[in-house]
Amino acid sequence: METKAKTIRPDKQEEKNFVQKISDYISKNRVVFLSVVGAIVGAVLLVGIYSLVSNSIATNSSRAMEEVRTKIASWNTESDTTKKNDAETAILSDLDSVVKKWPNSFAAQQALFTKSGFYALKKDWANAETTSLEAAKKLPKTYLAPIALESAAVAAEEQGKADVAMEYYNKIIAQYKDDTPNLAHAYFSVARLSEAKSDWKAALDNYGKLLSNFADSDWAKLAKDRVIYLKAQGYDK
Repeated sequence: METKAKTIRPDKQEEKNFVQKISDYISKNRVVFLSVVGAIVGAVLLVGIYSLVSNSIATNSSRAMEEVRTKIASWNTESDTTKKNDAETAILSDLDSVVKKWPNSFAAQQALFTKSGFYALKKDWANAETTSLEAAKKLPKTYLAPIALESAAVAAEEQGKADVAMEYYNKIIAQYKDDTPNLAHAYFSVARLSEAKSDWKAALDNYGKLLSNFADSDWAKLAKDRVIYLKAQGYDK
């Protein structure tokens, strides 16, 4: 006769001993357990605080730049020379304040780029180049970075620093292939500066890249004329 298998269950004493062991383990490692929990809670709180601070910085810095833009609009329409100069001084001070108060913000980058524009208006090309370059480096992944780099290149050219300008234009081409509306101009400028150095091959190469990638741009129309001219002169051989 077959006997039915019996299910073996731990008796109540064994269950009690097991629960006691777990309780003792938690009790002995309470400090470690609480430390881990505390670390997790602390990390969550830090993330929350960081988000709040980041949002506050973005909001306050953006508001500050809006106020500066309002002052610039008034400055543009001011006809009194003394008042205009005083307003400009105040605006430049406000821009410096934005950069100092929120150094890692997009508003700071905008402030530097705006400041470079004031230098360019005065034809203070050295400071225009320096400030534009600083703006480009501030947040290199924003849409404003390659535009600021182009501004630095223009300022460098105005100072007769063609090689430095070409360096900036080439940096736009190398680092911002998919992110900048001024890439066509960068290719054209490198080609144009190469022509000035009688580097016909580099000039034709860059005009060619411009025509291949930006055929419908206004810069392409100019590039096409230059290619026709250079080939007519035999510089493609």
